[in-house]
Amino acid sequence: MTDEEFRDHLDRYGGDLALWPPPAARDGRRLLLRSVRAQAMLDEATAIELALSRPGDRPPVGLADRIFEAAFRSEPSDRGFDLDEEMERPGRLM
Repeated sequence: MTDEEFRDHLDRYGGDLALWPPPAARDGRRLLLRSVRAQAMLDEATAIELALSRPGDRPPVGLADRIFEAAFRSEPSDRGFDLDEEMERPGRLM
């Protein structure tokens, strides 16, 4: 297996060689023993997969409900969305 073939398999099957087809996984493990470039590609793929699998910065549960509740409790505004006659009305979005 070449480094380019290894990259293709990483793109197709991910960084966990246990999920690759057995012959490709075997060849990939052999390549990893001799190729620093393949090792770096595997490290990169694994780091990306880990980053994408983390929950990340998500808003707290119920945030949208609290925003709407606060909005409905507040006093109505006298500001509106009137468009001046000179302004062009936006077209339909759909």
